[in-house]
Amino acid sequence: MRGEDADRAGDLLARFQAMIDTVPDGVIVIDARGSILNYNPACERLFGWRAAEVLGRNVAMLMPPPYREEHDGYLSRYLATGERRIIGIGREVTGLRKDGSTFPMELAVGEARQDGSPAFIGIVRDLTERKRGEEAMREREARLTSILETVPDAIVIIDERGTVESFSPAAERLFGYSEGEAIGRNVSELMAGPDRSRHDNHLQRYSKSGERHIIGIGRIVTGRRRDGTTFPIHLTIGEMQSGGERYFTGFVRDLTEYQQTQARLHELQSELV
Repeated sequence: MRGEDADRAGDLLARFQAMIDTVPDGVIVIDARGSILNYNPACERLFGWRAAEVLGRNVAMLMPPPYREEHDGYLSRYLATGERRIIGIGREVTGLRKDGSTFPMELAVGEARQDGSPAFIGIVRDLTERKRGEEAMREREARLTSILETVPDAIVIIDERGTVESFSPAAERLFGYSEGEAIGRNVSELMAGPDRSRHDNHLQRYSKSGERHIIGIGRIVTGRRRDGTTFPIHLTIGEMQSGGERYFTGFVRDLTEYQQTQARLHELQSELV
């Protein structure tokens, strides 16, 4: 029976090792002193060290300061007090490659037993591509914010219910509401008279039937400021999809000066006649 148990244990170990060798994430097993016991092929690709070069060495060699000193401190503190700082908790740290370059990585550490002694399994995931994507997203958002802050037309984004989701700086100046005050309100509050009810009806009709009355068509309506005063605006509405939801973007231009200029021109023409 003992032979069968030994064979079964050996088979399990072989399967476990095969799994470690094929997973896409780096897997490092260390002992209580931080010495590397197991280092899978994904780690070789990630850190640039071959397994034969790191086995038996302290895992801190794979981290630059200050993470190197912190890791040794966490490990010794846990063994002395049982205080969990990194065990069972994933966190972002910086990895150190053989060539001296560094990269962002997510590290999750679990505890195990090897021959009755404590051992720790580190799962390492390279975050380089994710960080690049996040940085690119921040750059796009910064560019968009810059555009929204400088474009002369007010831009208001609403959802299918007409609730304001975004309110540009030009819209703040035009309507007198701050972005925080406008978001969550129904966009009809920015319109006066019959245009308010017409807008809600057009939106509901389009959502139900797809019949376009205002989508993609510029028209002149009456805007209403926070202080209750009204003014003429040119409104153009576009449609977009995001996260499976439908949103509408309104481009608003104040026509007050334009209409005043037109009225003055008519007066001058009358005087000339």
